[in-house]
Amino acid sequence: MDLDHLAETESTLTVADRLWRTEMRRVFGPDAVLLHGFGAERQGAPGTRLRTTFEARRSAIAAWRHVRRPAA
Repeated sequence: MDLDHLAETESTLTVADRLWRTEMRRVFGPDAVLLHGFGAERQGAPGTRLRTTFEARRSAIAAWRHVRRPAA
């Protein structure tokens, strides 16, 4: 596992998650992640800032998971 790449993906994920959570709170209020974090609402409508932050977070999670996979 490339530890530098892992650290980079962790950093990217941390920032993406923070931005998504901030947008969730802005749209749905202080308990947004608890109430809507697993429903379809978490994605936001196409073209919204919530959708943009959701997609960035989803992409960051995928990259982080990929780096964590053991080499074959």
